[in-house]
Amino acid sequence: MPHRASKPSSVLPPLLGSAVLVACAIASLPQSGDWLRRPRTPFDRSQANMVAPGYALLTAADRVIPAGASVVVRTEPPDAIQETWYHRMAVALLPGRRPRPAAFSGQSLSPDLWRDAEYLVLVGARPATPPGEPVLETTDGTVWRLTKR
Repeated sequence: MPHRASKPSSVLPPLLGSAVLVACAIASLPQSGDWLRRPRTPFDRSQANMVAPGYALLTAADRVIPAGASVVVRTEPPDAIQETWYHRMAVALLPGRRPRPAAFSGQSLSPDLWRDAEYLVLVGARPATPPGEPVLETTDGTVWRLTKR
């Protein structure tokens, strides 16, 4: 079978159409340069991005909280809804530890339920009064070895 040479006029329309589609795809990308970088957490580019700091802190806390230790996750300022989500994340992200809930279903729980925790993961600002010995500090929060009262 003889090879037919393509005519430039038959190649040009699909090539232009492809160029238009690529231009439309590029125009729909976010204008900030953030989309080029790898997200820090799975939540960074989602509508649930408000839990990204806690996810990042819990991931980092996995290295400093020993297996078998009890841990509670709090927020500064206190937010029962966030603390509910962070407790659920702690169950998943801190295997081998014993997470204690500070809140359940968006309602704060009595401190008696988590007072015996050995570690505190505090998402947000550093507290004015240290609750114990600092173990880890990041831009997302701090991890403390609690002192017994």
